[in-house]
This record gives sequence, structure tokens and C-alpha cells, in this order.
Amino acid sequence: MKRYVFALLLVAATSLTCVNVNGSGTQLLVISPLLDSTFVGETLPPRTVYLLDPDGNHENPGHVSWSITPQSVATIDSSGKIAAVGKGTALVVVTVGSAQSGALVAVSRPLDVSLLLDTILLMPGDTITPPLAIKQQSAGPINPPQVRFDSSPTPSVYTIDTISGRITAITTGGPVRLVARLTNGTQTVADTGGVQVLTLLDTTRAGQFYMTAFGIAIRHRRGVALGINFTRPNGAQAFQLQDTVNNNADVFDSLTITIPDSVLDTLTSPIDSISVAEANPSTPIPSRDPVCNPPRPWAVWNSLPPAPGAIQFVSRGTSTSAVAGQLIITQFQPPAGGGGGAIISGRYEFRAQRSDLYADPVGAVIVRGTFVAPLHTRSDMCQF
Repeated sequence: MKRYVFALLLVAATSLTCVNVNGSGTQLLVISPLLDSTFVGETLPPRTVYLLDPDGNHENPGHVSWSITPQSVATIDSSGKIAAVGKGTALVVVTVGSAQSGALVAVSRPLDVSLLLDTILLMPGDTITPPLAIKQQSAGPINPPQVRFDSSPTPSVYTIDTISGRITAITTGGPVRLVARLTNGTQTVADTGGVQVLTLLDTTRAGQFYMTAFGIAIRHRRGVALGINFTRPNGAQAFQLQDTVNNNADVFDSLTITIPDSVLDTLTSPIDSISVAEANPSTPIPSRDPVCNPPRPWAVWNSLPPAPGAIQFVSRGTSTSAVAGQLIITQFQPPAGGGGGAIISGRYEFRAQRSDLYADPVGAVIVRGTFVAPLHTRSDMCQF
């Protein structure tokens, strides 16, 4: 499994924040493109850097200096030229005076496979086929690349169809190694993740989630999961999945998915678009509260990283569809230890847009996650 990774653009605190870089007034330090990709062994030209004044004019920033991290992924010279040296994601930082701005560069191997959900949480009986990303620098051999999966090293925890990748959770245990291999006939590459099967004895036990985000933000995160059926102000029932991480006062993540109906069994629900204004109403009245009166199924991911500035991503579809993704409840079971309530498991995948880049396609991320969570019932969430 991959260790914890956090790479979030410094744009949150720099190029999208007013700074005085030359003593002549407030300007923005902008770097473009914010997100780029390449292959190992290739180079990228220097990023474009300029100062943006309040009237929208672009000005020459003067002398700039460059840095990049980690250098195991890419290096950068004094001109800003980038050389890709290893698989991963690198953060490029440009400095002008006391101001900084950042961009991400994703580097792939010439033939590459990545598990898009590298840790998978399931309940016994769940099935899932892990999503993959496959990249090839050139057409290569006549035969297209083929994916195969290693057999489960602990089939008592999970089994896998080595051709299709379909995983079946058997009993509690793990994480157990998961390996996907890609070959084009002359080269073979692999990516490694894990499968963990959970059983909750009662609804007082904390659930767990694991999520990934790829795009302008790169995130791999595990935390506490909770499902809630709650009473809306009109007496109807709604549901919210809460996935949260709070390691300390400086690092906090919360991902919530809200649907207008309660969860009483397995289901598949769309996750629709929601505007920034709908997700953050300026007037705190019940009729405009997006949780207590959800206009449609929607999702939001809020992150307070170590760097300054909270960052929000809201679910958003495409120009041709308002549907951003879906939430699937794969199991609805009584607690393994008996007693009341229910335990749910499932997964989600949706497209989200960074709220301060809502009109910019580069602000999009794809969020994926799996969870096993207790299901609580509350009547006090929406008391005004």
C-alpha cells in the first residue's frame, strides 16, 4: 500500500491570494499551467509566470526562482525547465520576492498502471473491481497492453479473479496485498495496493473509509466513517455519509455526501452538481440549508491542510450532464454482535470542482472512496 500522500497546490495561499510583490500595489502571482503531465525521461518547458493586477493586466514578475519536490520525481533548473525522472507527482514552486505560487506535475512511466483506489475497505460478502489508470507513451507493440492481477496472498480474507480483477471479500482481516500488472509483450509494470475486510460488532464502533482524489489536488486518506439517517424540518428523512479525518488542529478533512431520502436498504444514488452558493448559503435559514433541505443528492470535500487556507471542492458534473457521480450502498446488515441498528458498506465516485476555481476546468478532481460504517438515526441535526 502507498503511504499517506498529500500534495495540494500552493495556489490556495499564494497565486489566488493578494500579495504585494514589488511595493507598487496589490497583485496576484500566477503560475500556469497549474496541472501538467509527462513521462519519465521527458522534459517540460518553464511554467508561465506573471503578476495579475486588479484590472486584469498581466505584468512581468521580474526575477523568479524555481524549486521542485520531491526530486525523485522531477528536477528543475534555474530557467524553470523540468526533467521527469521517476513516477509520481511533483510540486513546482516559483518564488518572486516574498511571494510563492505552485503547480503540480504528474509523471508516468512510459508504460504505466495505477490503482486509482489503492486501499479498498469492504465487508464480508462485498465485491468490487478496482478502478485502474493505464498509460502508454507510444503505440508500442501491435498487441495492446493487458492487465492481470496477482492471486490473493490470503484467500481467506479476499479472493480475486486474476483476469477481470473482481474482488470478493470473505472474512475480516487485512490489509492484504493487492497487485495489478500491465504488460505490452516486452515490458511489464505493476502497482500495489491493499484490501481490508471489516466487521463492526455494533453501531457504537467507529467505521472506516479510504478515499483518493486526483486532479488539482492529490489525496490518499483514511479516517472515520459514519452514516446518518436524519429528520428534515418537514418531518421527512434524509441521509448523510460523513467521512472525516482530524489528526490534529492543523490537519482536518471532511467529505460528506447528502441525499434527500433515508437509507433503509442497499441502493445506488446519483451525486448531482451543486453550486458554491447553494453549498454555502449566505443566509442561515432552514429553507436554504443544503443539508437539512437537500435540493438534490450532492457532495462536498473540505480540506484544511498544513498550508494556510481551507479548501473546498463541491460536486459538479460536466457541460453536458449535471450528474457528477454516484453513491452505492452495497450492504445493509445488522451488527455482527447483535443488537439494534445497521452497518452499511459501499463506495462512491464523483467529479468535484474547487470552489475558488469553479469556472476553470483545471479546478476539477475525481474523488473515489470505499467505506464500512455504522448507521445512526438522529432527529436533532436540523433543529433551528
